[in-house]
Amino acid sequence: MVCRICGCPDVKWLLVSTVAGHLECNPKSVRRMIKRGEIDAVRVGRHWRVDHDSLDDYVRRDSVRFSEP
Repeated sequence: MVCRICGCPDVKWLLVSTVAGHLECNPKSVRRMIKRGEIDAVRVGRHWRVDHDSLDDYVRRDSVRFSEP
């Protein structure tokens, strides 16, 4: 099952690589978003886990909707 908003697997915590794949960006970009506080994450050992609800909020908030002229 996948999330309707971001397309990620429907789990609570996501790997940085999973988020980067679905957003079609580099994992470093995801880590910068975490550092800037744009998405919530928790560090588990050496790896970051992104909160899925926070990612959905980010996608909703920062999505650009184009309308026809």
